[in-house]
Amino acid sequence: MPQLAFVPAQAEHAALIAALHVASWQTAYRGLLPDSYLDQSATAERLQHWQARLVDGVDGPFEVLLAVLDNKPVGFVCLQPEAEPEFGTYLDNLHVLPSVKGVGLGKQLLCWAAQRASEGWPNRPLFLYVLEDNHEARAFYRRMGGMESAPFPAPMPGGVTLATRRVSWRDIPALISRLRR
Repeated sequence: MPQLAFVPAQAEHAALIAALHVASWQTAYRGLLPDSYLDQSATAERLQHWQARLVDGVDGPFEVLLAVLDNKPVGFVCLQPEAEPEFGTYLDNLHVLPSVKGVGLGKQLLCWAAQRASEGWPNRPLFLYVLEDNHEARAFYRRMGGMESAPFPAPMPGGVTLATRRVSWRDIPALISRLRR
């Protein structure tokens, strides 16, 4: 029986989270972000990004939870409650390695984020951003009851601007209930 654990991320996890982030992007964003960025620049750029956050405290406050399956990190989720409070509690990242997609890990990470948002920042929506052409993620969020905004241009790493949507959940208890089914 596989063993799944969830671990709050610490400064020493920066490189690990960066590697998970890049592995997810190299699959989900292939054809959306430039190949040169994904293959040559993303690793160093994401490492710098996560070291700035977890070691230096940039962009805080935030909370990051790692998913570990059989002692191997396979995903993570990051909340930034004060990033854009006018929209609610920001779910900045939710990534699962392609090798473990489809087993419900994304739902569990989203459930943790929803529960944490409900406890820590009650009566605020939970929201995230998703690329317009990330059809798999958009379908997942719709199945979970997420409401999409109209698309808008957003700058992305790799020097591109891509159509993006804000996905929001106003009723966090309903989201948690849906995720627990």
